[in-house]
Formats: sequence, structure tokens, C-alpha cells
Amino acid sequence: MATNSKSGKRQVIIEAGLKVFSQKGFHDARMEEIAAAAGIGKGTIYEYFSSKSHLFQEIMSVSVNSYYENLAAKDLNALPFRERIQFLLAGHLRFYIENKDLTRLIFWDVEIMDEELKEWGNKLRKEKQLLLIEIIKQGIADGEIRELDPQLLSLLIMGSFASFWLPIAVDAELIDPEATAQQITDIIFNGIKP
Repeated sequence: MATNSKSGKRQVIIEAGLKVFSQKGFHDARMEEIAAAAGIGKGTIYEYFSSKSHLFQEIMSVSVNSYYENLAAKDLNALPFRERIQFLLAGHLRFYIENKDLTRLIFWDVEIMDEELKEWGNKLRKEKQLLLIEIIKQGIADGEIRELDPQLLSLLIMGSFASFWLPIAVDAELIDPEATAQQITDIIFNGIKP
């Protein structure tokens, strides 16, 4: 029972942290404000997180884990290459939509990125790129796409992922993740020639 209460309180702190960080930015957010938003005392936060940076890192980690859990819910290896790419693109767009505040905070409030967070974020990016390179290599091996540089194609696709954070998180554009992913996948496969 204590575990549920403890994990529940941890989740409340994470949600309050995201709310306050999103409103104030990382540097202007104070632990007192996060505690008030969570309905707890400031000292309680430190029972779970050693610092504001630690709390922010955990917020990012929980969100990224949620993203990967959504990807793992579907057996990507069972899908044809085109459908895998479309699924990944739609998942990424959905993540931006479902986590607008976090997305805006990460990409807009760049001052929060200390060396540890930069290193962690770069590690995640590299892991995502390696996964994509493997998917591309498998698509080549299966004859689903022509022989090309897997790293270059992975960068092109990841660039497509990254180009949508601003319109979604800052400009509040309404984007249908599935329809948009389908259009992007079509452009990747068929180019722009008439």
C-alpha cells in the first residue's frame, strides 16, 4: 500500500513540475511553486528528487519511456518497411501533441540543457537513430527499398520528426498525426516529382 501511495505522490510531483516548468521556464520555476501545485510541502519533493534538475530529468525520462512503450506495443518487425516508417512518424507526432508543454519546454527553453541533460538527450537521439538505421537496413535486405546510405536516410526521416515540434508545441497548429505521417511517408517513397 505504501508503494502505491509513494508512486502516486511521485507522479503528482512530476505532473506539478511539468505544469510549473511549462508556465515559468526551467530557471524561473521554484521548488516552492512546484510543491504548492502538487499540494505538498517543499521538503517532500526532496524525498523523491535531489534537485530541480533531477526532477526535470525525471519528467523527460517518464515522457520518453511512454513514447518507447507506445512503440513497443506494436511489433514493428512484422510490418512492411513503409508501414514501419509511417507508424514511427505518427507516433512521434502524437508524442508532440500529447506532450506539448514538455516539447515546448525542451526545445524552447534551451537554457535548461546543462551538460548532463545534453548528454542524456544525445544518447536518446543516437539510440533512436540506431533503431531507425536497423529498420532501413532490413528494408534494403528485404528488397523493399533500393540500396542507399542508411545513415543519411535515417537523418532525413529524423529531420521530418523534428521539424514538427514548433508548429505543434508553439504555434498550436492542429495536425492529424496519422494523415500527416501518411503524407510524409508518401513524399519519402515517391518524392515530389509530378
